[in-house]
Amino acid sequence: MTPGFSLLDKLPARALGLKIQSLLPVRRHSELLEHIDASLLLFDNTLINTATGAKAELSLGAETVFPEALAIAARQLVGSRDSKNILLLLPTADFIATAYSMNLSAEKLIRSALELQAQSLIPAYDEDLLLAVDASSQEGVALWFNENTANRLFRAFGKEGLFLSAIMPRSLAVVEAQEVDETATLLINDEEGSDISFLQVKGKTVRRLLSVNRRDLDQEVFAKQWELETSQLKGESVKNMTALADWQAIGKTVVPVPEYCFLPAGALAEERRLGFARKSKIAMGIAAGLVLLLFAPFVVNGLTLRGLQQELAAMEELSAEPRSLQASIFDMEQGWGALYEYPDQHVGDVLVSLNEVIQSSLTSFAINKGVVDITGTANDPAYLVELLSQ
Repeated sequence: MTPGFSLLDKLPARALGLKIQSLLPVRRHSELLEHIDASLLLFDNTLINTATGAKAELSLGAETVFPEALAIAARQLVGSRDSKNILLLLPTADFIATAYSMNLSAEKLIRSALELQAQSLIPAYDEDLLLAVDASSQEGVALWFNENTANRLFRAFGKEGLFLSAIMPRSLAVVEAQEVDETATLLINDEEGSDISFLQVKGKTVRRLLSVNRRDLDQEVFAKQWELETSQLKGESVKNMTALADWQAIGKTVVPVPEYCFLPAGALAEERRLGFARKSKIAMGIAAGLVLLLFAPFVVNGLTLRGLQQELAAMEELSAEPRSLQASIFDMEQGWGALYEYPDQHVGDVLVSLNEVIQSSLTSFAINKGVVDITGTANDPAYLVELLSQ
């Protein structure tokens, strides 16, 4: 077996796929994210339509699990039965954050390296995770979300006629709602029930994310560590989002931050379909262009021929009167052409030469229809006839 095949055998299929993806260009702006119809935010078992401020309580019970309850509440807020592209904003504490620092320059390589190190970065988590990160920076925070949960939410929303385009931490809705300054740092305090999260964002890039359960703060060691970590988080502005009214005040459909959006498998499939359709349209356009280039000479010749035909018609119209006299001209040529084209016979020169031959004995001549009659005297007619024959 060759070394290349032995290396492929050692790499898991998922890792091998990520290796291949690292060589492809990064597409940070999904077509699905550009067509979001509604953004729904979850706070303390209450789903909020960020554009209208309307809310719906989740009805959780023995027969209704979380994804289905969330989808039912979403249908109540969206209203129309028409399919909608939904951006779902979940509590920040539902996402796992890991800091990274890599001496890599390519965004795809950074994403690939983080994917490959997922098991070592989060050793206590056995399920597959989705990754969201702004890999344009060599250091920052990578966010992770349970892949199975994302897919279950997608299927539940689909049953209600809704299309779950993406899932994003709700704290980033506040970042989008602000006047974004790429050099300014925003500190967000996101609290809900027993969970507390601090998010430090520079521009639209997450620099730090800390989450804790209030019960852990009952232990003095954890409380001191939390106080120490949070005291190091600084920002030009601070946004406290601790109540339902704070989220209802957003008052607009949230524009997703593509780097920190998680796309379920169904959304990724739709993204690939849209990408294929877009590429097909581009290919058809290119093919049409090539066909036009191939037929361009024929089109030019056709236009030239049409122009010449129009010019010929104009010339024929101008020459109508001369062409009407064409028969008369032909009659004149037939009657006078023979005379005009008959060669000059130089009769005078011939008579002078003849007079010299017959020793100046020519006395007169006459021309009748091409026949010349000459009159003269000769001492020896026989000799004259011999001279004339010569």
